[in-house]
Amino acid sequence: MKITIFETIFTPSIYSSLIITGLLSIVIILFGFRIKKLKPTDSPKGILMFLEVVVDFVNKFAKDNFGKYWKYYAPYILSLLLFLVFSNTAGLFGLRPPTASVSVTFALALVTFLLIHVSGILNKGVKKYAKGFLEPIAPMLPLNIIGEFAIPIALGLRLFGNIFSGLIITGLVYGVLGNMAFVVTPALHGIFDVFFGLIQAVVFVLLSTIFISGQLELEEE
Repeated sequence: MKITIFETIFTPSIYSSLIITGLLSIVIILFGFRIKKLKPTDSPKGILMFLEVVVDFVNKFAKDNFGKYWKYYAPYILSLLLFLVFSNTAGLFGLRPPTASVSVTFALALVTFLLIHVSGILNKGVKKYAKGFLEPIAPMLPLNIIGEFAIPIALGLRLFGNIFSGLIITGLVYGVLGNMAFVVTPALHGIFDVFFGLIQAVVFVLLSTIFISGQLELEEE
């Protein structure tokens, strides 16, 4: 009997995910070396200037939402945003979008889910964190627990549904038009890969930020 376990695990979406993760890691490491070579008096130019703008924007976003804890979450927010942007737009480069697989989107949602509750425990303490499940009244405990477990499911399915539906619609249009599909190719990829892809990346990051920051006791300025 032929063993097909690796064929089952390494689906096209998983292959794409590994390719994107590997390329992003290599590019980030290379740019990291270039940045280290800069002198304090040197001004970044070209792509380095763009990267500085992106990092500054993410850091400001993290400061606004996580307060004094922003340094702990900014790397995750930037990594998540980069991965989602390139994953959702992978169709432009001939790859199957990793986020068109529910296993990938659910894995990302689980990471956010773990950060939510680890943040709550570390910030509030175990006793106060556990007490939150009894609010506003103790009988709400089962519903509060269900509500928490619904978060990763909703996050994962929302991202998967939007990206996968775009993939299906694009495939159907190509199937109907056949050799004439090139006429609508720019519009299809512009709408489903770029426009919807970027929107879904931003939505996932925003929802993750809201859920995580909700567990932090931030001081009002």
